[in-house]
This record gives sequence, C-alpha cells and structure tokens, in this order.
Amino acid sequence: MSPELSQLIELQELDLEILRISDRLARIPAERDQIEKEFNERASEFLALKDSHQQSFEQRKQLEQELATTQQNLEKFELDKTRVTNEKQYKAVLLEIDTARKHIGAVESEILRLMDEAEKLEAQIKEKSPEVEELRAQVDETLISLDAEMARADSQLLEINQRRAQLAALLPKSLFSTYDRMSRLRRGQALSEVSNEGICAVCRMRVRPKVFSDVRKGDQLVTCESCGRILYYRNETSQSAEAATRD
Repeated sequence: MSPELSQLIELQELDLEILRISDRLARIPAERDQIEKEFNERASEFLALKDSHQQSFEQRKQLEQELATTQQNLEKFELDKTRVTNEKQYKAVLLEIDTARKHIGAVESEILRLMDEAEKLEAQIKEKSPEVEELRAQVDETLISLDAEMARADSQLLEINQRRAQLAALLPKSLFSTYDRMSRLRRGQALSEVSNEGICAVCRMRVRPKVFSDVRKGDQLVTCESCGRILYYRNETSQSAEAATRD
C-alpha cells in the first residue's frame, strides 16, 4: 500500500473519531437538561412545599408590616380622640378606632393561620428532605461525570486535530483538498474498504475485477464506480503489521 493511501486511511480514521466525539459533545447539553427535568419532576412535590413555605413567609412578612402600620394608626386615632372639639369629630374618630381594631384582629388571625401553616409545611419538608437530598446528590454526581466527559473529549479533540494537521502537511495539497472536500460531503467517509469478496464496504456494490486488482496493489488511488469513494484493501499481512504497530 502506498504511503499516501496509508496516510489517507489514518486521516479518515481521525476524522471519523472527530465526528463521533463532536456528536457526543453536541448531545450532552440536552442530556443535562433532561436530567434536571427528571429531577424536578421527581422532586416536584418537595419543591412545591418549599415554594408554598416561601410564599407563606413572604405573605406573613407583608401582614406583619401591615399590622405595624395599622397599630400606629390606632395609636394616632386614640390620641385624636382626646383632641376632638365636637360630637361629630368624636364619632368619626371612634369609627376609625373601631375599624382599625377590627382590621388588627383580622390581620393577627391571618398571621396565626400562616404561622400554623408554615409549621406544618416545615414538618413535611423535613420529612421529605433526606430523599430529595439523596436524589440531588445522584443528579449532581451524574452532571459532574458529564462535565468530566466533556473535558476529556475536548482534550481528545485537541490531540486528534494536532495529528490531523501533521498528516495533512505530509500529503500533496491537491490530494488533501480532494479528500477533505469528499470527507465534508460524506461525514468523514471519503474512503471505503474493499472486502476479500470485492465489495465496497460503504455502498455494498461489487467492484469490477480489474478495479479490485488495482485496489489490492495499493500503488494508486482508485475510486468506487458506484459511490465515488477512494477504495483501499487491507490484506492479512498489512492488518497484522498494523496491529503490531498499535501494540
């Protein structure tokens, strides 16, 4: 097999690995979203309890501010009662005092109700918390694993692209340009191996005997008459040598 053909085969293997890693990287964000979605679904009741507890707290805080304001107004009305000069003003102040006292009573009752509700919610949250915390820990562990996988993949891509650049520099520019164009059009599959039966591995068509003979010699670039890919043949000797080199 010619050195150029060997380099093209390695180049294709690198490009296919780049595509595989890139496809995997492209799927990871969706996987992360799905993991978070499943966690939220499984922990929905717990999260709803926490939301309810937070809303109850905020509502109680508003009511306590409202209560403080109304109590200040009541003190003012009580003071105004000592300053009125006629019966009409006196009755008006008494009405304000009565309204303020009723409102204070209603607000205090609502605050007590919210406090009771918060206590019950806290008990439910405490009960469910260990299970949800364990689930969250599992989710976080999975997310950390995905982050580590992404980091490894980025490192692999860097190494592969460096080796790809080295191979590209060894090939004639016209040959690399032809390969690169075909590779981009066919998702990294610019070359196709021919089996011992003379069948193109990609399009599954049998090549003509003359073509098969030329491909087996490996001293020239031959394309498949069916799919247009550059053909190559690995005999047992080359496969064994390649395996020994990898070991």
